[in-house]
Amino acid sequence: MTAPTTSYHLRPGSGWLNDPNGMVLLNGVWHVFFQHNPTAPVHEQIVWGHATSQDLADWDLQPVAFSPSPGAPDAFGCWSGVFVPGHDRPAVAYSGIADDSLQSTICLRWGSPDLRDWGAPVVVGHTPEADGVAVMRDPFVLEHAGRRLAVLGAGMGDGTPAVLMFDRGNELSWRYNGVLVADDPVLRAVVGKADIWECPQLFPLGGRWVLIVSLQVSGVLGTVAAAVGDLVEKGGSWRFVVRSAQVVDGGSSLYAPQVVVAGSQHGIDQGGGGPVVAPDGQAPPLCDNGEPLLIGWVRQGHQDPEVRDHAGCLSLPRRLRLVDGVVTSRVDPGAARALAPGLPRCLPAGEVGLGERRWVVDVVGGAAAETVGEAAGKGTLLCHPELGTYELVPGDQVWVDGAVVELYRVSGLPFTWRHDEPWTLLVPSEGAAEVRDVVPRVP
Repeated sequence: MTAPTTSYHLRPGSGWLNDPNGMVLLNGVWHVFFQHNPTAPVHEQIVWGHATSQDLADWDLQPVAFSPSPGAPDAFGCWSGVFVPGHDRPAVAYSGIADDSLQSTICLRWGSPDLRDWGAPVVVGHTPEADGVAVMRDPFVLEHAGRRLAVLGAGMGDGTPAVLMFDRGNELSWRYNGVLVADDPVLRAVVGKADIWECPQLFPLGGRWVLIVSLQVSGVLGTVAAAVGDLVEKGGSWRFVVRSAQVVDGGSSLYAPQVVVAGSQHGIDQGGGGPVVAPDGQAPPLCDNGEPLLIGWVRQGHQDPEVRDHAGCLSLPRRLRLVDGVVTSRVDPGAARALAPGLPRCLPAGEVGLGERRWVVDVVGGAAAETVGEAAGKGTLLCHPELGTYELVPGDQVWVDGAVVELYRVSGLPFTWRHDEPWTLLVPSEGAAEVRDVVPRVP
């Protein structure tokens, strides 16, 4: 393979990868499943790939978890889904695609204790005929106010997006509860139009509720948005009331992230206490004061296997906070330490090409008075011939992995890009930026 690739972002050795699925911490081991085609770097006949880690940095690829079953409700593909906690054995729920119509059902599979072996798919929910729902997919589960619930992304018959709510009181027969939130004007004003909201994630953060959705318009993947608001029950139905909205990532390549809330998806029900309930639509506190974990898909299109035999990788693991009503991200501290354990070294002033680097860059200084030319009066610059120029400030951090660059602003807004053309770093003075080498982790 001569094309730029990645060496420490999680991906299979070959084939296709897209959305992360079924993320769970079980007996001290992180499990991340992912949409995968092991035979070619294209999106076809999707199975669930599987990887494990103890530190979210060093991943071991496991055998394929499960595949489409001929004649079954997932015969055309095992699409995105989530780990289902709270039972005496592991379970996952996902969108089963039966044929090329791409209509889905909600499938559930029971798993072995080590999450390596899975039973046959059981259909536990169908696309509702009510409310003008045209298509739905990507279940995400939660518990609130003593009830087991689930949300799914949807596209409506009138061409607008929505998120649907299901009641999981009977895990083998999910009951449609109604539209949780439709084409909300606050969301639309910030992130634009969509005809389907995919991969919804609904979770408590900082005393509020956060809803993350990935926007699709006419089959084109777009922005990932976060809405902050309240989860309110009215007349037996749930509604999400949006108070504010924002982009989750300011770059062009992150899509379909999955979130795990500390304490909410840590495996098997051992008979502990019920969920914490908070009044008036406010979110319950996290049970161990941990920060939710987010991992997303770093997008890449279909590849020519003669040039590159793999497509797609997952983002670095991110921890989320709510700061002054804004959802912020940072790289998981433990993963960051494991990925780059060495001592930093200062970069000299001047231009540094990043095309073949495996680095984490920390910006520690501002502009130098003696700087001349393009960088005069500016701080460190991150430059790309097509994606633009970004002025960095002290506290910003850049993770470089060949074709993938992740920028983490000190403000908390991350940017993710994948591009075969390399980036350049313009350092205004010696000592303005420090780098550490990142240890390669994947094929």
